[in-house]
Amino acid sequence: MSSFSVWLFLAIYSSVYWSQQVYAAKILAVTLPMYSHVAESNAVAVELMKRGHQVTFYFPDYFDSNKCAPNMRTIRYGHDTMSTAQSQIERITKLASGGKTSNLNLLQGTRKAFCTQLVNDTKALEKLRHEQFDFAIIDYLFFLKCYLLVPYNLSIPFAGISTSISQLDAGQPIATSVTPFFMTSYTPNMAFHERVINTIIHVTSHIVFDLIIESYDYSKIAPGLSWKNLQELSKQAEIYLENSDIVLSYPKPSMPNLIQVGGLTVKPPKPLPKNIQKFFDEAEHGVIIVSFGSTFKFNENLKNIFMSVFQKLNQRIFWKADEEKEIGNVLITKWLPQNDALAHPNTKLIIYHCGNNGMFESLYHGVPLICVPQAADQFMNSRKLDYLKIGRFFYHDDLSPVKLQECIHDVLGDPKYTANIKHLSEIYRSRPETGAERAASAIEHVIKYGGKHLNLNQVDLSTFQLLAVDVWFTIFLLLIVFIKILICIFVFCKRFVQSKTKVKQN
Repeated sequence: MSSFSVWLFLAIYSSVYWSQQVYAAKILAVTLPMYSHVAESNAVAVELMKRGHQVTFYFPDYFDSNKCAPNMRTIRYGHDTMSTAQSQIERITKLASGGKTSNLNLLQGTRKAFCTQLVNDTKALEKLRHEQFDFAIIDYLFFLKCYLLVPYNLSIPFAGISTSISQLDAGQPIATSVTPFFMTSYTPNMAFHERVINTIIHVTSHIVFDLIIESYDYSKIAPGLSWKNLQELSKQAEIYLENSDIVLSYPKPSMPNLIQVGGLTVKPPKPLPKNIQKFFDEAEHGVIIVSFGSTFKFNENLKNIFMSVFQKLNQRIFWKADEEKEIGNVLITKWLPQNDALAHPNTKLIIYHCGNNGMFESLYHGVPLICVPQAADQFMNSRKLDYLKIGRFFYHDDLSPVKLQECIHDVLGDPKYTANIKHLSEIYRSRPETGAERAASAIEHVIKYGGKHLNLNQVDLSTFQLLAVDVWFTIFLLLIVFIKILICIFVFCKRFVQSKTKVKQN
C-alpha cells in the first residue's frame, strides 16, 4: 500500500471517529429499581453504548444493579431513606404475592416508596446537574410520574419507555371500542357492556388515579410546578418506546412518536451450563420450565399444589425458586438462564406469571405458555394467550391440582398451541432490526432532530378531546335541541289543527 493510500485511510478513519465523538451523547436512564424494568432500559443502553454514547443509570442506594448488568455506570440517590423505602417495598410485594392487597393499594404503596426517596435527595440531583446530560430515558409508568421530574429539573429532553404506554398520557388517538384499557383483561372482541365499561375507564382513569393514589411533596425537585402541570409532563416526551409488538399486542392507532420496540431482552441463546445442559438433553419426554419472576413469591400452599402435580408428569421440571434441591423429576434452582433454556429443543412448555419480557422470550423461541398472573399488566398478557391460542391461563383463586393438570395436558397434548406460537415466532424474527436497535435509532433521531415533527400536534389535545367526548357531547346536545324543536313544531301544528277544527264546528 502506498504512503498516500495509508494517509488517506487514516484521514477517513479519523474523520469518522471524531464525527462519532462530536455527536456522542451523554444519556441518563431513570428506571424503576426492579429487574424486569432495568433489563428493558439496559438493553437499549447497551445498544446506545455500542454506537459511542455514554449511558448512566440513576438508582436508589439499596438496589443491586450488578444482578442486571455488571459494571453499569450509576449515580445513587435515596441515602437517607434507603432502609425505610426498601422495607416498605418488601412489605408491599409480600402482600401482593399472597393476594392480600388490591392493585390500587399496590400502586399507592409503590408510588410512595419510590417517589419519596427520589424527590427528597437534592444532593444526588446536584451530581446529575454537574454531569450535564444531553438526554434522558425515563421509565414511564402512569402512577410514577415523579420520574419525569428528573429531566424537568435538569431541563433536558427525554424519551418514555414502558411495557405499555398510556395512550392518553402520550397524546395518542384511541379507539375505545377495540383498544382495551391496559389494566383490564379485555380483548378487542368486547361485548357491548365491556365497550361501555372500557370507554368509561379510559375517560375517568387519569382523574381517578391522580386523585386517589397518594401524592408526595415534589417541591424540592420541581419548585413552582403545579399539580396540573405535573400530570402533563408525560406529553413532553420526544418519543415513547413501548416494549410491545403487533405480533403479541392488540392493534391500536398511534402517532409516529410511539414506537413499538417489543422484545428488548430477547437475544440469541448462549450455551447452558454443563449440569443444566445434561438435565435437558436427557429429558426423554421434554422439560417444563417454571418461573414466577424475582419480585413476587408463592406461599407454601401454592408450592405444594404445583409439586403434587409435577411429580405425576413424565416431563422433567426446571423450577426457579428460593432453594436448591432435586426431587424426582423436579430440579429446583435459584438461578435460571431463562432465555437460553427456552431455546433448548427439549423445552416443551413454560409455566409463568406472564411478565412482558418472558412472554417475548417464549415467543422468540416458539414455546407455549401457561400463565398465573399476579399483578399489573400480567392479567392482560394472560388473556392474550387465549386470544392468540398460544397457551392457557388461570388465576390464583382457581388454582387446584385438577385445574393445573388439565391445563398442562391440554397445552402439551394439543398441537395447535405450539404450532401457533412457532408461526408467530417466525413473523417476529423476520424483522430486519431488533427492538433495542429500533429504540436506539429512534433516540439518536430525536437527539439530533427533536421530536416535534413526530407529534402532529396531537399532544396539545386534552384527554376529553382525544376521546372526542366534547364532540359527542355537543352532538348529543344538538340532537336533544333538534328533537325538542320537532316536538314543539308537532305540538304547535296539533294545536293549530285543533283550533281550525273548532272554528269550523262553530
